[in-house]
Amino acid sequence: MRPAKRIGKLTTARVTAVTNDQGTNAKIVAAGTVPWRIKSGQLQVLLIHRPQYDDWSWPKGRLDPHETLPETAWRETKEEVGLRLTLGIPLGVIRYKTSNGNNRKEVWYWAARVIDQRPKPDANEVDETRWASVEEATKLLTKKLDKKPLKVLAEAYEAHHLATIPFIVLRQAKAIPAESWTKDEVDRPLADSGYTQAKAVAKLLRGWAPTRIVTSKYTRSLETIAPFVKKYGGAVRNKKWVNLRTVKAHPNFMAKRLRTEFKRHEPTLVCAQPSVTKRILKEIKSWVREDRHAVVNPKHVYTEKKSNLSPGSILVVHRATHLSGKIVSVERYEPYVN
Repeated sequence: MRPAKRIGKLTTARVTAVTNDQGTNAKIVAAGTVPWRIKSGQLQVLLIHRPQYDDWSWPKGRLDPHETLPETAWRETKEEVGLRLTLGIPLGVIRYKTSNGNNRKEVWYWAARVIDQRPKPDANEVDETRWASVEEATKLLTKKLDKKPLKVLAEAYEAHHLATIPFIVLRQAKAIPAESWTKDEVDRPLADSGYTQAKAVAKLLRGWAPTRIVTSKYTRSLETIAPFVKKYGGAVRNKKWVNLRTVKAHPNFMAKRLRTEFKRHEPTLVCAQPSVTKRILKEIKSWVREDRHAVVNPKHVYTEKKSNLSPGSILVVHRATHLSGKIVSVERYEPYVN
């Protein structure tokens, strides 16, 4: 774990059937995962043993100075047990005072499925890992508070909310002002601050590793996703239905194509202009409202006052693979930019 501290609220919101996390509220902030797998039809979770504390816990650590919560959870899991995992549904936040009683600390958790990877303890902070059933893990965990995310994970598994596919909406980074651009609007690029946002977005998106990337033909949208694609890959597809002109002229066509993308069985990212992302968010919200058995309340993530994403921000929607694509969690993040 790192000694970094973060004071003030981070721009983040997460909601599931049983959790509702709205911004950080502690002097010390950390993040981690509860890695899980299905072995011989049984749910198992991966615990770590920390020799410094002689305890059994989860992969986690404090935020580095220039990180968001998802980035920390992904990085700490990779560093401590050598696993590059896709973040699944949120598992809530545990809060407590540090051992000296002077500082308030909170740890944000995500579920993270392990497929075809073997954990490798870093031999420093972690000297042993152990796969265990939920019952075994409940007994092994040293701290009572660490049982809270395990309970949320087990309940999600029973409700078929645990295995999911992420769908990500990304508002393009900040572009140079339209009034200062005299050439074709399609070619208007990002501002200098926009390029900085795009690099930060690449690190943030790593936590969900989208393999299908849908964007308009506008230069500023392509430049927003470029750092991620260059470093982590992904198949980029330019689609007319994401273009502002098409969306305005044929809103029903946009809604239909959006639904088609949403139903795909692979992690998907849609990057678009501000007015288009606003319509996309409105459409997703309507899907939840139409679902009489919806398990999330989107108003906790985007309201009338927050009806759109800010430049370079993302909305992550998780669909349950075993419930015909039912939305089981919604998350909203801004990239960390100096």
